[in-house]
Amino acid sequence: MKYDWFIGIDISKATFDVACCNEVHPEKYIHRKFNNTLSGFGKMEIWLKQKGVNFSRTFIGMEHTGIYVLHLCTYLGQKGIAYSLENPLEIKRSIGIQRGKNDKVDSWRIVDFLFSRRHKLTSKPLPSKTILEIKNLLAYRERAIKTKVSLEINIQDMKDTNDLIDNSLLISMSEQQLNIIKIQLKELNKKLREIVARDEDMKKNYKLVVSVPGIGLITGLFFLVYTQNFTVFTNGRKFASYSGVAPFEHSSGVSIRGKTRVSPLANKKMKALLSNCACTAIQHDSEMKQYYHRKKKQGKERCVALNAVKAKLINRVFSVVKRKSEYLPFNEYRHVA
Repeated sequence: MKYDWFIGIDISKATFDVACCNEVHPEKYIHRKFNNTLSGFGKMEIWLKQKGVNFSRTFIGMEHTGIYVLHLCTYLGQKGIAYSLENPLEIKRSIGIQRGKNDKVDSWRIVDFLFSRRHKLTSKPLPSKTILEIKNLLAYRERAIKTKVSLEINIQDMKDTNDLIDNSLLISMSEQQLNIIKIQLKELNKKLREIVARDEDMKKNYKLVVSVPGIGLITGLFFLVYTQNFTVFTNGRKFASYSGVAPFEHSSGVSIRGKTRVSPLANKKMKALLSNCACTAIQHDSEMKQYYHRKKKQGKERCVALNAVKAKLINRVFSVVKRKSEYLPFNEYRHVA
């Protein structure tokens, strides 16, 4: 779709800055600040209409700033206005060398970013409420696990020095906290399963994902969250790139011939989860074990061979979702076919 108006919004907790330009005069910006409230959203809409903005031919871009964007995105979605949440790093690298920073300037830079990509802009709305709920629960679960590990280490340290210092009270209190966290983790896992079970499409895809050997409850849920239930990634290669698994060439002319390597610009959380899954798959899946050792015999380093296993796991996940049937080992699949 062709857009005539481009709006960049820089959002903070209390306010948001709006910069706007049109395709005819992209160098002429208009700017205004509003409160990050429902009333502020309405005032922004009135102000833009007064400036001649046609919302049916308008595209709005924002940096993804977590919870601060949720209410505005919901408002824009209800109004049917096209918008997207952009990667702050991508915007920063697209505008070259810059000096200074403030909210007003940041909103201008977002407009520049949108205008430079005006021919390939696509609306990227918020994930569903179910996805957002799962994401929040997983984030809380991660914090709870870090606290659990910290408590376990501290308890052991205090027990090791208990003959020198009386740590009995601290140990007792720490163990009580640890037990509470363990109970919470069980409740979180139960709640996550319940949420998936009540959404039929998500339930089907989740069962397909965890049918792949090596993929467990949490990694399966992260697959659903980061792919938005397999709607924002069309194939395993793109998701492998997003997860820091896909290798890229590093060369230039005849003087630079670097090794093919993965990019550090990746979702580190997903990459770590896939590392654990790859190790599990090598231990419990005979096909994956043979694949891993075949790579090693070809002279691949351990991390390279393990990375190949991660990529294979991703491709298996996307394959089972695409064909809508659970994973079967090759020998069993051949007999079924």
